[in-house]
Amino acid sequence: MTADDRDFLLFVGSADSEAATTRLRASGAIYRKKLLSSNPSNWAGIARLIASPRNLGTLMVLTGADYARICSENYQQVAVGLLDALIGRPHLIFVHENVFLTDEQRRAQESEDVDRASLVDVTPRFDHEDYFGITKDDYFGEIPEDLREQVNSMLRSRGLNVTPYRTNVERSIIASGFIEDHERHLLFRLYVPSGRLYAQEAETLLGLFREWLGQTGRRGVRQEGYNTTAGQVFEFFSAEGAPEGGLTRYFQDFSAFLDSCMSSPDTAIAQLTITGVGESAAATMVSRFATQARRLTLDLKQRREERLLSLKHQFENILLEIGDVQDDDLEVLLDALLPPAVAQAIVPGQAATSLAPMTVNNYQPQFVNQVAGTVLQSVAGTVHLGPEAHQLLELIATFGGDERGELSTAVHELEDDGARGGDRIVARGRLKRFLADLGNRGLGVGLNVLQKYVEHKVGVS
Repeated sequence: MTADDRDFLLFVGSADSEAATTRLRASGAIYRKKLLSSNPSNWAGIARLIASPRNLGTLMVLTGADYARICSENYQQVAVGLLDALIGRPHLIFVHENVFLTDEQRRAQESEDVDRASLVDVTPRFDHEDYFGITKDDYFGEIPEDLREQVNSMLRSRGLNVTPYRTNVERSIIASGFIEDHERHLLFRLYVPSGRLYAQEAETLLGLFREWLGQTGRRGVRQEGYNTTAGQVFEFFSAEGAPEGGLTRYFQDFSAFLDSCMSSPDTAIAQLTITGVGESAAATMVSRFATQARRLTLDLKQRREERLLSLKHQFENILLEIGDVQDDDLEVLLDALLPPAVAQAIVPGQAATSLAPMTVNNYQPQFVNQVAGTVLQSVAGTVHLGPEAHQLLELIATFGGDERGELSTAVHELEDDGARGGDRIVARGRLKRFLADLGNRGLGVGLNVLQKYVEHKVGVS
């Protein structure tokens, strides 16, 4: 078999850090490198490599010179083809902050009160080797605002995975994490705060989900993760890569199977036999899953009742000051705000992220808003987070779109000192890009405090 017949990872620009290539060489993996400081025909060739079925993933670094090429007349057509080739394929694009962020955004995230002694990389890293032969101005020169906005808009409109970075150390850590997750076929990573409603039941449900995957012919899926004092991280990997249609379909099918186990066991048995499970084994599995599902349903119901009672006690003193309000009315309000005690409430991406405004009897709107805000924090497990983290979560709930789950997990990882260092650095980059995109869309009011918070939450400079 020739090199052309083997799978490979693609590095574009200076993305091939020593840590990343060493890891690939140690595992015997093939990688290729292409430069963007080349003619348009080479860019077209890079686009073909990105789209190749042999390409397992692409890591790319865009410099200020690359931004200029993308918008130039000679490169514009091939640049569009290159960016389009990345859509829907595993990739990670690095852009230095001096290129990606506006002057205002860079000033906003600076702080005079940084404890430099706590930072990991406190020595200057700006020498000639850092530029890989590219001039310093390509990285740190002035980028015209209209050029920056045009390219950033092209990246944003395609939903590309862009990470702004400050140092090569930071970029190398993120690239190595990307390669490791890709080599192990990460399906999803979920952070569950210890105070989140139904947090204790999440492990049980995901364990059932993993077993169901194995019994229905998806034996390559494995579950890993770790605990911290503030929460638990769940990770699912697959030997076969991401399933067609994503994990959402798997969760939907699994939820329907659990319902069938309890309400229509014959239907559940038939579903299993279709996948190749013997009828006797299928009947045993359905019976066991039905028992565990009923146990889980009861646990969810009791957990919800415990949380409702705790919240009710929390607001009883306030009720005395309002007057003319019955305890039953408060229970109605809390019951409407708490998510139902069903398995879907703890499936990743299914938990409530916002609450609709409500009016209950004669309650003052201020009191209703106070109750709603407290319930939301209790449900999400964010009671002990600081104001900046809360504000970030609110922005994510409003503007996060399909990335809400990943961005919310990023906030919790950033807040948790016990989370893995590499994951926290990745989380910081993801949130910096999200905030920068909000600013570029004209939604940057008050973001300076959040940008400063995100920049200095992890000790890497």
